[in-house]
Amino acid sequence: MKLRKVTALAAAGIMALSLAGCGGSSNETAATTAAETTTAAATAAEEEKEEAPAEAAQGDSKAEAKGIRVGFTNSYNGNSYRQTEEKQMQIVADQLIADGYISEYTVAEANQDTATQISQIEDFITQGYDIIIVDPASTSSLNNAIMEACDAGIPVITVNDGPVDCDHELLYQMFFENEAMTQALTEYVCEQMGGSGNLIELRGTAGTTTDDQFHQGVLNALEKYPDVKIVSEIYTDWTASKAQTELNSVLPTLSDVKGLVTQGGDAYAAVQAFLSAGYSMDDLPVIAGDNRGSFLNWWADEAPEGYKTLSAASNPWIGAMSLYVAVDICNGDTVANNMSVPFGMVDADSLSGYTGLGDDDVAFTEMSWDDIRTQIEAQ
Repeated sequence: MKLRKVTALAAAGIMALSLAGCGGSSNETAATTAAETTTAAATAAEEEKEEAPAEAAQGDSKAEAKGIRVGFTNSYNGNSYRQTEEKQMQIVADQLIADGYISEYTVAEANQDTATQISQIEDFITQGYDIIIVDPASTSSLNNAIMEACDAGIPVITVNDGPVDCDHELLYQMFFENEAMTQALTEYVCEQMGGSGNLIELRGTAGTTTDDQFHQGVLNALEKYPDVKIVSEIYTDWTASKAQTELNSVLPTLSDVKGLVTQGGDAYAAVQAFLSAGYSMDDLPVIAGDNRGSFLNWWADEAPEGYKTLSAASNPWIGAMSLYVAVDICNGDTVANNMSVPFGMVDADSLSGYTGLGDDDVAFTEMSWDDIRTQIEAQ
């Protein structure tokens, strides 16, 4: 595995099964969803598919070209992380289409509306898609739709947010240990604060399971540091603009802030807000990073010499990873129903490897198909 950089879009237990539903659908109708839908379909002639280069599968020859139809419903694409996730999925989908593994890849945007996402899943079922990938808006509200798909013989993969709280032999969940990530960041920040002082917590979207998980990681860490006090919790929707606006409002009311932890997407905005509030570079608190180019570039090029912090984020390549997993599931390979995906971390020693990223670039971990099989699918 290796950490890579990618520019975000400006406008994104275990069982072996032979699945009849994954052999390619006879339904040729284009998907129609309740939200905006984009479709990529294979256009290469059959003989071109047969001659597809083996390197497209990253050196692996085990997978068979099934020409499966894949539907992806994304609960939200309004921040750089989700846009990176979608962009990398499209890159991998295009390659898998060119190589004959996928015949059609459809993306539907739910815009944080669970009713819309339920409708999108139901549309994919009606249209006879071979497998459905879901980045869920809720860990419970989609259960009936997900079970409907699985009961119809259509495997479902949940990615990124989750896991959802239902179970089926055709439900495969790819998720992050969110609590562990924010716990590690918070413990580091508390140590750099000397174990005491005022801390700001930047949260994500209120009411989401992901935000609750990240927040619990912060609380877990603070059990070890009773003298560190959270003086403000700010919901930012994981976006820089909202973070800076909210911090600009609250910082004048706070004194002697020594640390800040974040879930992602807003770390550099926090730097700017502290400077705007009158903090000097030398007086900046310990601000945890989020693996965005804006923060990593600031840390490498503008932060005071020796500025100590730690940067971490969920891995936006999880969506691309799920497409390889989808092919393996539809080939009847053994795939774990629950798959924990590691998050990425950048420390002072590795920071030099991430210079020159664009502001909305996100450092992520890319894996070969073989590594996905041995390290993710085989859990």
